[in-house]
Amino acid sequence: MECVVIESDIAGRRMSIAWKILVCLLVLFVKSAMAQNECATNFKVNGDPRNGAAYVTYITIPKIDIHSALGQVEKIAIDGGFVPGAESYEGDVGSLTFVRKDKSGLLHQNKGFPILVKADKSNNRLIMALQLNQGQVSTAENMQNFMCTILTHVTMDSAGAAAAAAAHAQTHSDEITNITAIELAQKLTRRAWGLSFKPGDLENEYVGRVYRLDGKVVITDPLSAYTRSIKVQEGNPSIDISYDTSKVKTGLFGNSGLGGVPGALGQVICHSDPKQLDRFAALRSGDYATVIGKVVQVIATENSATLYLDCHFEK
Repeated sequence: MECVVIESDIAGRRMSIAWKILVCLLVLFVKSAMAQNECATNFKVNGDPRNGAAYVTYITIPKIDIHSALGQVEKIAIDGGFVPGAESYEGDVGSLTFVRKDKSGLLHQNKGFPILVKADKSNNRLIMALQLNQGQVSTAENMQNFMCTILTHVTMDSAGAAAAAAAHAQTHSDEITNITAIELAQKLTRRAWGLSFKPGDLENEYVGRVYRLDGKVVITDPLSAYTRSIKVQEGNPSIDISYDTSKVKTGLFGNSGLGGVPGALGQVICHSDPKQLDRFAALRSGDYATVIGKVVQVIATENSATLYLDCHFEK
């Protein structure tokens, strides 16, 4: 709700305007309190805290604009020192991942962790979920305050729309990046061979990013097609497809690949959309495929990196 009060030059109406302002403020306060209560009621903790507990909650926002809602969350994340990923949309559902940065101290390292936010227009819900790393411990009260403070700051008014627009103008996170698998793997490889490279940096940089990815798939195992067909028949919901990144230049001398193994240092692997499993399973080694992929995991060492993406065909 947005309160709009038009000024009047008629002195007799000034008291009426003041009352309208007061009523608006009271309504906004009540709505905020209701959102806080709903968020607290829906808050859940799962898992053994020693392994890194998982937390989830949601609020209901009538007539939610999922694009605006995720943009506002991104703005809050940026202002809070988090690293935003990219937004992705499919039908009435949008999602955003942002990452708390690693924090290193003299006595210990505090590893960052990803936070997932989903906006669903079909039920007007804004949902947040996260899981701490092993060894990280927090109280349920602290996590509830953290998550609910973010969610309840999202509004469907002009101020919220302006905040979302500011975030999108700064990060372009609502855009899809066009790139080939080789170009993406080359970027990964250059980063992995950097002098000041830290594996956690790639996770912060890539998780949540959305790409329109193009290239040739590679199936090195001659039985792979048969194995995949068996998995499909057995009801496997999805499969992994690797892109051919054998032409990526690596090392100080610009050699391609490592021992002739495609993508040995920079790998790009698509996890198929279950709804499009048949289309992914029909791909043969050397076939070209253009997909929309969201990075969900990064496996990195000091000289290699692999991106895992949730992918679907655009058409």
